[in-house]
Amino acid sequence: MELKFSLVVATLGRYDELRGFFNSIKNINYPLDKIEIVVVDQNDELNLKPLIEEFLDLNIVYIKSDVKGLSQNRNIGLKQCAGDIIAFPDDDCEYLNDTLNIVNEFFDENKDNSVVMGRIVQRDGSDSLRVWPKETITITKSNFYTKCSSITMFIKKNSKTLKFNEKLGTGNYFGACEDAEMIYGFLKEGLKITYNPELRLYHPHYSSSHNMSAQKVYSYGLGFGAFCRSRFDFHKFMLFFKAEGFHFVNTLIGVITFNKERMKKGFNAFVSRIKGFITYKSY
Repeated sequence: MELKFSLVVATLGRYDELRGFFNSIKNINYPLDKIEIVVVDQNDELNLKPLIEEFLDLNIVYIKSDVKGLSQNRNIGLKQCAGDIIAFPDDDCEYLNDTLNIVNEFFDENKDNSVVMGRIVQRDGSDSLRVWPKETITITKSNFYTKCSSITMFIKKNSKTLKFNEKLGTGNYFGACEDAEMIYGFLKEGLKITYNPELRLYHPHYSSSHNMSAQKVYSYGLGFGAFCRSRFDFHKFMLFFKAEGFHFVNTLIGVITFNKERMKKGFNAFVSRIKGFITYKSY
């Protein structure tokens, strides 16, 4: 059975990259009539209409949005989804030829699963963003954080908590962890989630902490702290404790080795997580 996919793309400031995503779908090894792309356009000046018209052979649902924020616009797109499976590709990522086939086969063979996640790769197939596990893993509250990224999440539409926390994510004060918050909500709902390393998609590797601006590191830290504070429990306490321990040690190494850049980024990450944790409820 071929499932229908709804791919929600909240886009801002990208044109050629979005064309690359459309082309990847056009060339994918999956029936195009089983794929809808819900484009939520946040641009004020960039006109995407000519680009949309280049791909009349794709089922593109175009929505012009007057609000900013990744989570807000993904939620707008969610209201228009007609597919069995929902996904949230970035506007600069690309699906591989077998991406949707692997998802379809996974849900056909694992009908009790509600979510499958995979890994992000470079053009040559090597890991992008982080080192991804190469074995299949059942996701739990103890291991979910390093396995999830919103662009690799494929979700059955019937989940009760299929909505992003609009306080979290790019474009908001708490600039990260909207994906982790959604996955954690699924786990608290009792849904079964699997990480499958065979599921891959391409995304350029320019968003690691090594080359992020200090402002972005701080915004991500605020998001992480806010995420840990939301629905706070033992698992989130341990996650927060481990992350803060890591960044404290990283800051200390920077001090000992006279590496100002490492010291600043470590301290920035450490402090922003505390601030996000403290201020989330009152924001």
